[in-house]
Amino acid sequence: MQWNNWSILLSEVLEQFSIGAFIIIGGVMLSGKLCFGQHDRVMKVLPFISWLLIASLLIREATLMALPSSRIATNANTVVFVLVFVALTLIYSLCENRLIGKDGSRKLIIGVMLLWSIAYVVDILSFNAGNGHIGNIITTVFSVGFGGSLLAHSMLIKAQHKVDSLNVGLPLFGTLISVIVFIVACLDLATLVEQTQSGILSSFIWRVVGVGCLVAATGLWLMSLLTKTKPVLAILACACTLAVMASLAVNGSF
Repeated sequence: MQWNNWSILLSEVLEQFSIGAFIIIGGVMLSGKLCFGQHDRVMKVLPFISWLLIASLLIREATLMALPSSRIATNANTVVFVLVFVALTLIYSLCENRLIGKDGSRKLIIGVMLLWSIAYVVDILSFNAGNGHIGNIITTVFSVGFGGSLLAHSMLIKAQHKVDSLNVGLPLFGTLISVIVFIVACLDLATLVEQTQSGILSSFIWRVVGVGCLVAATGLWLMSLLTKTKPVLAILACACTLAVMASLAVNGSF
């Protein structure tokens, strides 16, 4: 993995974390399980997803502008997705804050945003599969499934939600994704060890770092279940940081 690819990988990870987080939060908003006060607090943290998407887009475009002759394969649909998503977020915020339109129409906007996000995840997977990027496929599943759920859980904790089933369901779902990625990441460790005998150390080191961060992030996320306490935002934020590092390291090891 060349150094100039890391900024592209970071932009993709932030983008996929954001997509996964919105799919979870959007589904919770449509479920009707949030009371008025909880819904209002969730609305206050929702723009964070748009800010992450904008940051990922800026990192991506700045890298491509700085390296015009590089052969970095990127998904051209990213710009369209981010712009449409941010526009829909602004429209929904305007309708919600000024109470424009009926409740059904506002739910319709959230539903459109959910379908748009899911369609884009499918587009990412098909793009990576078409280019033969096995590492990108694995990290996309991890970033959207594990990272998105973890980020969504952190945002819901910040919003002081009171849906207890989420405090159990989200960590367990994330753990399932983590186990799958852990197994896949360990399948070719023997090959990476053999490469170290030829002096190729980077892939093995990044894989070990990635798996270590993956295990640490999962452990921190499960801490509240193991200790039977309420999730703490600071611990979840630390787990999110480790999850980002895990996604970057695992991708860099392929």
